[in-house]
Amino acid sequence: MSFVDPVFLVFFTAVFVVHWALARWRRVQNAWLALVSFVFYGWIQPWLCALLLTSSVLNFALGLAVERDAARRDTWVGAAVALNLGILGGFKYFDFFEEAVVATLRVLHFAAHPTTLQVALPVGLSFYTFHAMAYVIDVWRGQFKARTDLVDFLVFIGLFPQLVAGPIARAHALLPQVENPRTFQGAQIASGLSLALWGAFKKVVIADTMAPYVNIVYAHDDPTFAMIWLAALGFSIQVLADFTGYTDMARGTARMLGFELLDNFNHPYLATSPMDFWTRWHISFSTWLRDYVYMPASFSPWVRRWITVPGTGDWSPFWHTARSLTITMFLSGIWHGSTWNYIAWGGYYAVIGTVWAWAQQKVPRKTRKARDWRPVLVPLMFLHTLVGMMIFREPSVGRLLTHFAKNPFAGSPESWVVAGGLAMVCLFGALPLVAALLFETYALPKLQRGPWWATFQSTAWAVALTAIVVFYRPTVNDFVYFQF
Repeated sequence: MSFVDPVFLVFFTAVFVVHWALARWRRVQNAWLALVSFVFYGWIQPWLCALLLTSSVLNFALGLAVERDAARRDTWVGAAVALNLGILGGFKYFDFFEEAVVATLRVLHFAAHPTTLQVALPVGLSFYTFHAMAYVIDVWRGQFKARTDLVDFLVFIGLFPQLVAGPIARAHALLPQVENPRTFQGAQIASGLSLALWGAFKKVVIADTMAPYVNIVYAHDDPTFAMIWLAALGFSIQVLADFTGYTDMARGTARMLGFELLDNFNHPYLATSPMDFWTRWHISFSTWLRDYVYMPASFSPWVRRWITVPGTGDWSPFWHTARSLTITMFLSGIWHGSTWNYIAWGGYYAVIGTVWAWAQQKVPRKTRKARDWRPVLVPLMFLHTLVGMMIFREPSVGRLLTHFAKNPFAGSPESWVVAGGLAMVCLFGALPLVAALLFETYALPKLQRGPWWATFQSTAWAVALTAIVVFYRPTVNDFVYFQF
C-alpha cells in the first residue's frame, strides 16, 4: 500500500479513529498499531508479513540473549549481525552473485546457465533490517536495555509510516514513544496533516510529473549532452521531491498518531562539502552508517594497521579518514543495489570526499575563515551532486562513460528543442521547492505567530489537495526508495 494510493486514505482514517479511541489503554492501542502495520505491509503480498514477523521475533530474542547471557554476548550479537545481513543479502544480491558466478565460469570455459529463480527484494526489508540490527548492537554496547514486551517491539520495528522507506528509527528515539502514553492534541494533528499534504504534493505534483520526462531521456539510444545532463538535473529534483515527499508523509501520519520521527532531510542541495551533504541527505541512513560502519572501521585495530603514511609507516589522520570513508561509501553503494552503477556511485563519493578532505588540509584556516565561501562552495558541491545523480540514475556503466564524453555543442535542432523543453520541466519542478524554502525561512515563523495562521493553514490544505487531485494519475510511480 502506498501513501498516495486512494485506499490509504480509507485505511488511515480507520486507523486514526480507532487509535485515538483506544488512547486510555496503551497496550491495546499498541496491539492495534502492530496489527494494522502488518495489514499495511502485507496489503499486496501477504507473505511479506511472515518475513517481517520472523525478523522481528528473532531480533527481539537475540536482544534478550545479548543482555542476559553475559558469557556469550559477543556470540549472540554476531549471530544477530549475521542473521540480518544474511536475510538482506539473500534477497537483495542472489541474482547479482549468481550472474557473476555464471559469467566467471563461462570465461573459464565451463558450461553454466543461470537458474530460473528470480529473487525479488521485499519492500522495506533494508529499512526494518537496519532498525532491528541497530537495536541489538545498541543492547550489546550497553547503550540500551533489551525490551521484554514483544508487542511494543513489533510496533517499534513495523510502525507503518516508517516501515517501507524510513526514516530508519533508532531505539533510543522511538521505543520510549511506543512505551509511553500518547495524548490527542489538536495542534499536533494539524501540524501532521500539513506535513503529510506537503509531502503528497511533492510526490504527486513534482516527482511524478517529472519522472516520465527523465525516463524517456535515459531510455533514448543516444541522447545529446544537453539532453542527458538536463535529465540528470531533472532526476536530482525528482528524487529530492520523491524522497522528501515520502519522509514528510511518514512524519506527518506518524505525528497524527502521536509519534515524532526524525526529519530525514535538511536542504541537502545547499551543502558546502561532501561531508556536509551527508549530514543533510537521508540523515537517518547517514548517521546509521556513521555509527555502525564508519566509526567501527575508524577504530578497528585491523584497519588502523593500514592507516599509515605511504612509505613511512607513521599513522596518518588523512589516510585514516580516506580509508574509513572508502569502506563506508563502498558499503553504501552496495546497499543501494546490486548493479555496477551503484558501486561506482559509492566509489565516486569516496573519492570526492577524500579529495575534499585533502583540499581542506591545504587551505590555511585563516583563509577559510576570512569570508563566507558559501556562494562558491554551494554551486561547486551541487555540481558534484549532479555528477553523482548521473551515476546513480544510469544503470549501464558503458553508457555512463559515453555521457561524460559527449560534445556539449553537438545536436540537431530537434534535440535542442527537446533540451529546451527539459529545461522548462526542471524549472517547473524546482520553483515550488525554492519557494517553499524561502517561505519556510522568512515568512513561516512570523505567520505562525500572527492571527491569520489558521486561515492560511486551511487555505493551504485546500490548494494542496486540489493540486494533488488534478495531477494524480492511476499509473502513479512507486517511491524511488521502495526499490532499496
